[in-house]
Amino acid sequence: MAHKQAQSLREPIPPTPSKLLADRTAVIQKYPLRRPMSWRHSLIPQPLLHRLFPLLSPSSSDTPSASFYRLYQFFVIDWTVQFRNELEYFWTRSQPDWALSALPDPYPNDKPKIGSATHTDETLQYAIMAGLCYIMEKAYNRLIMRGLPRDAPPIVDDFEELRARSKHPENVPAWAEAVVPLGEVVDVPDSEGNLPSDENADEDFLRFGVRVATPHWVFV
Repeated sequence: MAHKQAQSLREPIPPTPSKLLADRTAVIQKYPLRRPMSWRHSLIPQPLLHRLFPLLSPSSSDTPSASFYRLYQFFVIDWTVQFRNELEYFWTRSQPDWALSALPDPYPNDKPKIGSATHTDETLQYAIMAGLCYIMEKAYNRLIMRGLPRDAPPIVDDFEELRARSKHPENVPAWAEAVVPLGEVVDVPDSEGNLPSDENADEDFLRFGVRVATPHWVFV
């Protein structure tokens, strides 16, 4: 019973890569560019009372996992604009539970079987998510080491004061570091269906057996 209750309090796992690639339009329609705050919220099922009286219930706040799962979907379908938007949005959430190292494991109990030649779609999903953590670490630490912390105000009056602060780099979560590479390299196509070459394959994903082009992770 306790295990089922814990599962119900976790964000639902997003579709696997094959399902996303089979219907990119579904993601684009679910997460339109306009009014992002209408879909930036938790997907954990609400209690029955909240579902019966939605107008009288508080709206669901967003969670690190929900944002990360959106980022993963935008990455898989190669939607550059929304990928960068979500990458920056996660960055602006400076609360302690939004630290990259605190990002919950998508598969805390039943981990996909990784390391064999016959992989499942969930295994590829897990490998992609691990690679994304390294992209996030790179993107965020680029700004932190330049003197722009995650809790910087929207309008900065004194850049020198920010640069003088002690720097606290982000770190990938422990579960991402522990993900075992796929048994064989798997290619992930871009939005036009083109497969990546060895020359433009991203090293952060290739370490997990995923050959995909480097996403546009630089922002600000």
